[in-house]
Amino acid sequence: MSNQITGRIIAPKIGAKNIIIIGTIILAICPLLLVSVNSYSMFMLVAFPFGIAVGFVFPTNQSLVSYIESKTNKIYTPLYQACTSAGSLSGALLAAYVIKKDIDPQITFSVMGIIILMSAIVVYFLGMPRVEEDDDLVDKFKIPEKKILIFGTLLMMDFATLGIIIDWSALWLTKDLMAPLFLGGLVIVFFNSGEIIARLTAISIIKIFGEKFVGGYLLVIGSIVLFLSILTSNLYVIIPALVLFGLFTANFISIVIRQAIKVTNEPISLAVSNLITLGFSGFIFGPAVVGYTAKNIGLTFNMYVLCVVWALSALFFIKLMKDDEYSARAS
Repeated sequence: MSNQITGRIIAPKIGAKNIIIIGTIILAICPLLLVSVNSYSMFMLVAFPFGIAVGFVFPTNQSLVSYIESKTNKIYTPLYQACTSAGSLSGALLAAYVIKKDIDPQITFSVMGIIILMSAIVVYFLGMPRVEEDDDLVDKFKIPEKKILIFGTLLMMDFATLGIIIDWSALWLTKDLMAPLFLGGLVIVFFNSGEIIARLTAISIIKIFGEKFVGGYLLVIGSIVLFLSILTSNLYVIIPALVLFGLFTANFISIVIRQAIKVTNEPISLAVSNLITLGFSGFIFGPAVVGYTAKNIGLTFNMYVLCVVWALSALFFIKLMKDDEYSARAS
């Protein structure tokens, strides 16, 4: 909900920098509230503004990155998402440390809140001035263009199945493959490490091989590698395959967003808002489906599904790119 409200109403009125600051302040406060409540209903209540804040920050950040790309003809989205992966990796490592040391969660989240508030101060002083932001008019009530719906659906399928690797892979290794507990926890480290490397080198690789190869063919190869490694049920094969999977699939989201921005006539802020909304909708049904199949069919089945869904998404993306190339040549 906040994705749409931000892109269509709030950001055009008060500016991207201000909405990022507001969202960041909310993000700093909500985690502390989450560990302070003493009932499930209150936990759910606090989670609502937390989700609103995410909707303020993430699409607005991406809108600014895409806007800068459009003005400079340079590639920044993979670098931006590399920072996101680095945050995920450092968060996982820090979480392991504070849990091992049995540090009071309220202390942990208080310190985290202060750090997040400091980032809001940085944005206030160094963020893009309002006069330099995209000033295209936004249609408040308009169905997204067909291409945006298609690219958004690709993001939706990616986000819907992302939890298989992020939330369930550790349990899969330790339960189905009987891996030691420390290896289960390292899955996220391996996967994110591959992602960070891929995103930091994405600009150079895209210049050499093109976005269709990086966003499409590499994803197909990564999915096949992981699928074949699962067939072996061998940890020493699966662990390096997870690194390669993160390495080969990391730039799919950023390239889908970049391609969608290139083909749309919508203002960038609205296009990104629609894309992120469609992508986040995968989080609404994805975890429920994944949880159901994990319980009734098995965690290994979900890992196979992840490989198949991502490979099919990549193949469909490749077809879209070919269609766009054909249309461009014809015109």
